[in-house]
Amino acid sequence: MIVNLFDLEKKFTKKLPKGIEGYYSSGARDEVTLKRNRSIYNEYELLPRLLRDVSEVDIRTSILGLDIDMPILIAPVAMQQMAHKDGETATANAAKTLNTIMSHSTISNKSINEIGPIHNKTFFQLYFSKDRNFTSEMLKNCKSLGYKGIVFTVDAPRLGTRERDERNSFKMPSDLKLGNFVGTKFEHFDKIEEYDGSSMRVHSDHLFDPSLTFDIIPWIKEQSSLPVLVKGILRPDDATQALSYGADGIIISNHGGRQLDTVVPTLKQIEPIRNTIGYEPLIIVDGGIRRGTDILKCLALGADAVQIGRPILWGLQHEGQKGVELVLNMLKSELIETMILSGCKNLDEVTRDLVTKVY
Repeated sequence: MIVNLFDLEKKFTKKLPKGIEGYYSSGARDEVTLKRNRSIYNEYELLPRLLRDVSEVDIRTSILGLDIDMPILIAPVAMQQMAHKDGETATANAAKTLNTIMSHSTISNKSINEIGPIHNKTFFQLYFSKDRNFTSEMLKNCKSLGYKGIVFTVDAPRLGTRERDERNSFKMPSDLKLGNFVGTKFEHFDKIEEYDGSSMRVHSDHLFDPSLTFDIIPWIKEQSSLPVLVKGILRPDDATQALSYGADGIIISNHGGRQLDTVVPTLKQIEPIRNTIGYEPLIIVDGGIRRGTDILKCLALGADAVQIGRPILWGLQHEGQKGVELVLNMLKSELIETMILSGCKNLDEVTRDLVTKVY
């Protein structure tokens, strides 16, 4: 019986081949941050209000002018066809059905041409290629294909080493392709050159551009004619810098613990970043969110919305589009229950005083 996300995770880890499951589940090096992203939620306790009228609860919100039914977004996740044959198509359709926002990864099995037209509340997550012409062409196509924003991932000047992937010699199954790279040598990373260990290191060697600085943000906005969210921010000063260069919001993220190990867990950074940049700028957060109580804590500390990554894959593997919808509905239901029990009838009433730090 599936009661919560952890039930789906157990099924997921048992059903997938070792290499694929390891790729989806692993973190960088000793996986300290991977674990801390989750455990830190137990260091914050809820302090609920009582005897409030919570007979009706409204969790609708708006992100970059897009009205959505809940502050729960779908984070960019690579190569989703390894989990289910419908891959990113199923995820986009689930986002449409539940009226929320999906971010579509550059490193996806389905191309922007396939995913963009499905749902009119989709962002495109950008890994910036060393080939600037290639990046420019993708960005220019996004708006005409219906994308509503660019999620610029900035915490990957190179790929962090995931030792599980190295031990498993991970590579994408040969019957799959990377949709945005069809017709280029990057369509199948493992065919570019001989390698030992994980083929994902080719991302770093051939694609990722380590020379980028904050001044690339205006260029991305110019090429795409879309709002830009900067993903991977952990420091208040970096958040300030991103906004000063024209970012339309930031995403507090440590890449699910998959890049630099032992970095700070994301929940811990919401309040200091919010206190630094002020009330107005958009803040989204991801990393380790598995419960409605987790979402409430993020919102109370200053986030406008959260993103969900790995659990989307758990649902996708379980039952395709219906499985992704199951994940979103479970989190939505848990958030509503948490708000009722905390005395909040809408998101405006989710305030800092609902959360206390365990010392």
